[in-house]
Amino acid sequence: MATIAAKLGMSRQLDPPESDERTESWLGLFGAAARGRPYTNGYPLPLPPLDVLSLMDRLMFPAGVEEALEVVSAMDHEWLEWAENKR
Repeated sequence: MATIAAKLGMSRQLDPPESDERTESWLGLFGAAARGRPYTNGYPLPLPPLDVLSLMDRLMFPAGVEEALEVVSAMDHEWLEWAENKR
């Protein structure tokens, strides 16, 4: 790992950012939803809202529907921008 990190210019180890339990819950929901992300011609598409709602129900996620869609959509928007910039 150290060799790969050095080749990528990442020789300095960074501490993970601090996060609370609620943040970890949102990241978990987003991560689970992202596993089913649709692609077309190799390009990622936004997460389907119904998939997010289905996961919320199955995971008994402690948030309202509107809040969850708003937060996950915002996270997804940022991820899509990041993915676009990587190309």
